Amino acid sequence: MKLIFNADDFGHGKGINLGIIDAYQNGVVRSTTIMAGKPGFYHAVGLAHQNPGLKIGVHLTLTSGKSVGRPYKTITDGEGNFFDYKEFGRAARSCEIDLAEVESEYEAQIQKVLAAGITPDHLDSHHHTHNLPGIVDIFLRLAKKYGAAVRIQDKALLCGEYAGIKTPDVFEDSFYDDVSAGGLIEILSSHSEGSVEVMCHPGYIDRALHTGSVYNISRAYELDILTGRELRDFIAGSGYTLSTFGDL
Repeated sequence: MKLIFNADDFGHGKGINLGIIDAYQNGVVRSTTIMAGKPGFYHAVGLAHQNPGLKIGVHLTLTSGKSVGRPYKTITDGEGNFFDYKEFGRAARSCEIDLAEVESEYEAQIQKVLAAGITPDHLDSHHHTHNLPGIVDIFLRLAKKYGAAVRIQDKALLCGEYAGIKTPDVFEDSFYDDVSAGGLIEILSSHSEGSVEVMCHPGYIDRALHTGSVYNISRAYELDILTGRELRDFIAGSGYTLSTFGDL
């Protein structure tokens, strides 16, 4: 069984970046997704080049911070700031956004990562907005174009021209519900075959994290669990192999 711990939000800021690297060097994380438009992007890029074993995808972002491409008419304000995820979700479901702008911004973010010397092995998104109607089609088109695996809610979409796109058999996001080693082990124990991605958010608490994310203090607890003996001992005694999206 393949077990992927993917740390979201690489590039958000130094506290999160350093927490992810700690979770890689001293814990179970082998995969992360980077945010091209966040202030900690280049700090994350430097850490990535120092830790080439950490596999990196793109955390495509439309609901936090500023756009990488330019200001848009329907997905940002006049200064290029994205709208919050509730407003964006409402607009997307109401067909009030220009999907061409989404594709342009997605491309700009992927190209920025490539220009930094990182070849992404998978794609996902902040607040899972890539699963929204219309946007998911753009997302899959780009995953195919760049040969990237994906995190996706509706696996039935991976057919026809998208049949070759890889995704884990199971996506687990319930670590949020019980941030404890026991809770995580219980989650993992419920799966007996295939591949499992566990979404995680390790980080050290700094000002950027405390003021820029409502999910802040729990990241330090996640880091402690992901680097702790209890989880590592469980994995060593289970049928799991720590893996990345490239292993799918």
